[in-house]
Amino acid sequence: MSTATHEPTSLVCQNTECKKEFIVIASEEKFYANKHLPLPDHCPACRHRQRMALRSERQLYRRTCDKCKKSILSVYPQEAPYVVYCHTCFWENIE
Repeated sequence: MSTATHEPTSLVCQNTECKKEFIVIASEEKFYANKHLPLPDHCPACRHRQRMALRSERQLYRRTCDKCKKSILSVYPQEAPYVVYCHTCFWENIE
């Protein structure tokens, strides 16, 4: 049984604003090799930022419930042509 350990690979983030040093451990190297992928060229924090930038997050708007006039948060702005109810008024309408 082999107990040889592989030293982590030290890399430098290629993001021009970061340039931080990061390591890739043996199990990560094995994963990339099995998938025939190159080692990452950005640090984990920069890769996370890139992933989050690709997400389509919704913007929330403060508006009033069209029934009770209570202030609520909605994905629709006040000028949108939709009827928007607060949680309570919505469920009153459903039941």
